[in-house]
Amino acid sequence: MTSSTRALLLACAAAAASACGGGSETDARLNVLLVVIDTARADKLGSYGHDGGLTPRIDELAASGARFERAAAHAPWTLPSTASLLTSLHPQEHGAGGSLDLSPLAEGQPPIIGFRALPEDVDTVTEVFRDAGWRTGAVVNVDFLDEGFGLTQGIDDVDARWYESNAEVRSATETTDQALAWLAERADAGEPFFLLAHYFDAHAVYAPPDEYRRAFAAPQDRESDSFVFGTRAHMLMLRSARLELEPAILERAERLYEAELAYVDAEVGRLVDGLDALGLGGDTIVVLTADHGEEFLDHGGFEHGHTLYDELVRVPLIVRLPGLVSPGTVIESSAGLVDVAPTVCELAGIASPPAFAGHSLAPALRGEAQPSRPLLAHGNFWGEPLTSWTSGRWKLIVTPSASDERVELYDLVADPLERNDLASSDPERVQALRAELAAVTAHLAARAGGEAVQLDEAMRRRLQALGYLGGEEDGDAGPDVDSDGDGD
Repeated sequence: MTSSTRALLLACAAAAASACGGGSETDARLNVLLVVIDTARADKLGSYGHDGGLTPRIDELAASGARFERAAAHAPWTLPSTASLLTSLHPQEHGAGGSLDLSPLAEGQPPIIGFRALPEDVDTVTEVFRDAGWRTGAVVNVDFLDEGFGLTQGIDDVDARWYESNAEVRSATETTDQALAWLAERADAGEPFFLLAHYFDAHAVYAPPDEYRRAFAAPQDRESDSFVFGTRAHMLMLRSARLELEPAILERAERLYEAELAYVDAEVGRLVDGLDALGLGGDTIVVLTADHGEEFLDHGGFEHGHTLYDELVRVPLIVRLPGLVSPGTVIESSAGLVDVAPTVCELAGIASPPAFAGHSLAPALRGEAQPSRPLLAHGNFWGEPLTSWTSGRWKLIVTPSASDERVELYDLVADPLERNDLASSDPERVQALRAELAAVTAHLAARAGGEAVQLDEAMRRRLQALGYLGGEEDGDAGPDVDSDGDGD
């Protein structure tokens, strides 16, 4: 991005901030509340088409701001996906992730654990805001978001809770209480802030509060909490092929998952209400999203981290900013979690680091046309990483194997549930998409800090055409990919 373009964007951001209630330069410093709902698949929200009445408060938030219809995570599990959210880099660039190999369990041996933390030299959006004078905080509920994995870089106040099992997590009520207490301190101090509030309840194990169990669970589970699914033992048995997935059981589990989402929805509503009651709502960019979704036999499996189908990588993305974002805005152009950091930077009038790979979504939020870009996803919690490349209506998924790769092709317009694999019937399209993916992958590998990859002229032209390499006008700033995958 040229200096003149940057100056124009910052001028727009300052004007937007002033419209939200600030007159002086100090008053224009907008706050950020970033809400991440762990394991929330987009199609379970009413604002994304679900008719079960699970999420009335999140739907209200969407109605008061903008909703991105085609938002995607960059990995199907928490660590690499949230790292992409906070760094505006894809998993192949920031390096946080890894996998858990359970195959040794079949021979009585311990699993092979290969996780990687976020490097210290990678810029996070919280570091950017802290260095610009914002107070930064986080309320998080899974150790992948802890200091040990590098995701608390740039966060002044970390309230992290870790547990021996996924049946003992901090409740959404407690998470909201802690977040509101921190927000009250910021209101008293009168300083701008950036808060990450992370809700873990929708993640397995599914054990909703009684009120939500009675309202949303399967009939046989509404009056009793004896049915619990998704414990650590379940997961280990499942991944080591010692647990058979019965559709009737998974249907009951899915209803409990929905009840958990309904509970989180109420608490997110209470958090936003509390923000507004403190007089902070008009000067706060509220962003709500998820790190990944959840599968309930959509493609024959359960949980997350193991595929790159939309039930795992399509996530909600909602932005509220009074005075800038028109209520009820629906944005159809694609968006990835890498785009969130540059967006809040622009809206708050802060320059994004040059390393950020995402595009600011602020023009779309202001009602301007913003073209869709291809989406990249990468990762697999349980083994060798998968990769997907979504360009327009077409989605390519590449699965590695010891003998040969498996390649799938889906038409997301005609087949949004990704049931009809067209790879064998449309080899020319597969070849074209694979060429695009190969060019982007090569460039990301170079950005990851290894030995530089020398792009040939054909690759460079393809990257420029796709928007991942700037031309001479933008100083060849590097790739801007839009989605990448992995799952916790």
